[in-house]
Amino acid sequence: MSVNEGSKAKLSVVVAASHDTSSLERCLLSLQEQRNSASLEVIVATNFDDGAAEMIRSRFPRFVHLDLPADTTVPELRSHGIAHASGEVVAITEDNCIADQEWCSEIGKAHELSYSIIGGSVDNAASSRHIDWAVYFYEYGKYMPPNRAGVVSALPGNNVSYKRSVLDGMQESFQGGFYETFVHQRLAKTGQKLYMAPSAIVRHCRSYSFNEAVAQCYHHGRSFAAMRAAGATALRRAALVLGSPLLPVLLPSRIAAGVVKKRRHVGQLLLCLPQLVVLMTSWSWGEFLGYLRGAGDSARRWK
Repeated sequence: MSVNEGSKAKLSVVVAASHDTSSLERCLLSLQEQRNSASLEVIVATNFDDGAAEMIRSRFPRFVHLDLPADTTVPELRSHGIAHASGEVVAITEDNCIADQEWCSEIGKAHELSYSIIGGSVDNAASSRHIDWAVYFYEYGKYMPPNRAGVVSALPGNNVSYKRSVLDGMQESFQGGFYETFVHQRLAKTGQKLYMAPSAIVRHCRSYSFNEAVAQCYHHGRSFAAMRAAGATALRRAALVLGSPLLPVLLPSRIAAGVVKKRRHVGQLLLCLPQLVVLMTSWSWGEFLGYLRGAGDSARRWK
């Protein structure tokens, strides 16, 4: 364990790792360097080998490693990690993130408030290529600093934390995968609110090929749509299908408006706008098919 045997961690950090050993090592090093890191419980759920198991054993022997099959999706990695976490607060991140040195401390401070679902800011550390900026803007642009502390409508899946009390009793609902958007919707129905703690910062540092980014958008969009439409009436599903053709214009416009409002990285937005439009078109096509025909195999390709 990451804490002394017999003691209960105040904070458990679940790392969903689906990329490569070098990225994972960089992420885990940022957690090891946290203030009061000895009191953390860190659970690393991986779906690849590539020397990851040996690296964790030798470099981070206090961290718990869950070695899962290669076809395990990122939401499933999260679920397995949460199931093994014992902390009063459970935070989730991914191996393509570097945690700010005060990240854990800021999460702990934020959880002194009454809110049970708390997330933080996501900055971009992969800044040399236009395609990486495009991915960052569509995935995390709304969480780009600066952010204001307070109740929000959404939080990032790679920088979010929960009081144990809200997770207990609902594990069955995410055994098939922890999809934060839908988990948050269910919790909102019980009166829970999402809270943004801006000073809890992670930096997204993954680099993509163009084809990889386009495929990811398609599969995420199709999976999202299928889950969103599950149980919907025929009329609701028809409305979603008919609205999908508007998304290639609506989504980039919404993302651009958010970036401009923050007055940060506007130049990078303009440079990567063609790639961003292509990515959002791919997402939109995925949504359209998800509403019309279901997830297909896209849910299994959520990496």
